[in-house]
Amino acid sequence: MAEEKIEQKIARVVGDAPREKIVPLEFPLEFDGRMWTEVKVRRVTGKEVEDYMEALGRGERPMPPMFECPREVYDAMDDDDRFAIDEAVVPFLPRRLKAAAEQNPPAAGLTSGS
Repeated sequence: MAEEKIEQKIARVVGDAPREKIVPLEFPLEFDGRMWTEVKVRRVTGKEVEDYMEALGRGERPMPPMFECPREVYDAMDDDDRFAIDEAVVPFLPRRLKAAAEQNPPAAGLTSGS
């Protein structure tokens, strides 16, 4: 008897509001054979926020899901580039995280989980 393939249904956000932005790096980095000249920042799903907050609660230091780069790249980034990325992500934060970010601007590093 042949195995029946089950199609997984995927929900996706639709709409006209921007959900991501590319931030160019003034000081590119090389990591694991790849040159990082820009980083995408984006809105996150409720599940991504849930997973991130649970990891923080366990004492882990996860990479914030709104930054699309490895932790090693983010940690090694020139501070001016890191500040630009932290600033660029604020409009994409969910309301529950945006309030915390506005009380503690990027200079405090709160959006980075550090």
